[in-house]
Amino acid sequence: MKFTDPFDEAVATMGPGSVFVLTYEGELQLEVKKSRDLWRQHLDAAEEERLTIAWQHCLVTDFETKWPYYLLITSAVLCRHYRQASIECFPSFEETLQELKKRRELFYQENS
Repeated sequence: MKFTDPFDEAVATMGPGSVFVLTYEGELQLEVKKSRDLWRQHLDAAEEERLTIAWQHCLVTDFETKWPYYLLITSAVLCRHYRQASIECFPSFEETLQELKKRRELFYQENS
């Protein structure tokens, strides 16, 4: 896994819990809007939980479009729910990308 910038990597390793998208170049980039949204949606969790770094490799499927995509979410508590999409966590980056490929192929078959 490669980060877009040293700043992004620092946030991913030191916190706070945040969201990173996979760019077209295959790099992980901090996604401020999604990070903010997930923090706000999990205000019921203790701040300490939101600050605890525990990388989660997530396959996320948008409820409206049904489009699957990868997110690195660096706090486990932020994966509990997301109003805009379903979140499934996988053990590794590679496994998540394999499942993402399958889901996108299925998406294309169903929407062609």
